[in-house]
Amino acid sequence: MTDQQCLDLIDTAQAEIDDSAVLSLYASFEAILRQHVVQQAYHLHGAQHPTQDFGVALAGLFSESCDRIRMDDLANLFVSAAGQPLVAQVGNIRTYRHWLAHGRGWTQPPTVTPRFAYQTLTAFLQASRLI
Repeated sequence: MTDQQCLDLIDTAQAEIDDSAVLSLYASFEAILRQHVVQQAYHLHGAQHPTQDFGVALAGLFSESCDRIRMDDLANLFVSAAGQPLVAQVGNIRTYRHWLAHGRGWTQPPTVTPRFAYQTLTAFLQASRLI
C-alpha cells in the first residue's frame, strides 16, 4: 500500500467510528426520553373511575404508546423546557442517525459530529432536567 492509501483507510475508519459514536449517543438519548415519559404513566395508576383496574389499564396503554411514538413527536413534548432551537438541533441529529441506521440509501443530510451530538443532546437533557 502507498502512504496515501493508508491515510485514506485511516480517514475512512475515523469516519466510521464517528458515525458509530453518533448512533450510540442518539440511542442513549432516545432511551432516556422514552424512559422518562413512560415513568409518567405511573401517575395514571391513580385513575380509579370507573374501576381500580382502569388506572392500571390506562397506564399500560400509555406506556405502550410511548414505545411507538416517533422521536420527533417525543422531543417536541420538551419544547417548553429545552426550547425550539435545541429541539430542532435534536431533529437534525435524528435525521442523520436515521440516514446512517437505514443504510445511507438516499441523499446524505448534513453530517453530525460526535462532539456536536454530545453537546446538543446533553444540553437538551440538562434543559429538560433529565440529567
